[in-house]
Amino acid sequence: MNRIHQAKVAKLIPFILCAWVLCGCAVRFVADYDSKTEDAIFEAAKRVDQFYGKLLETPEASRAYEAFAEQYASIEADLSSLVLRNKVRQYNEDSTEIAKKILSFWQEYRGLHKERNTYSTGNAELDRDRFRRLFAYLARAEGAKRP
Repeated sequence: MNRIHQAKVAKLIPFILCAWVLCGCAVRFVADYDSKTEDAIFEAAKRVDQFYGKLLETPEASRAYEAFAEQYASIEADLSSLVLRNKVRQYNEDSTEIAKKILSFWQEYRGLHKERNTYSTGNAELDRDRFRRLFAYLARAEGAKRP
């Protein structure tokens, strides 16, 4: 009996090892790296930063929404495109969420500027910094996909 029992256990060892190895492994699906998306991230980040640079160079009393409306619309189109570019890539949910957050903040700040018809220096500096951080997160997320 003991010998029969040992033979059965010996036959089960490869299956037990396989099951143990497979349980310890996790498969994680992540989108492939895309250099065009990375370029689009840096270009959008640059345009947003330039927008805030121009805004901050403008005297606070002259920061009426209308003076910036065209830039807002153009940059919003770029950000919408960035969301779409991320959204259509399989296994790219994290980057898509970051891009959506960037677009959402852009739309929120645009709406506040339009509503108030001014943009304070303190808010502009804080908002510029927030966008810099979000674009850095998005760029790091794309860069981490490099092979």
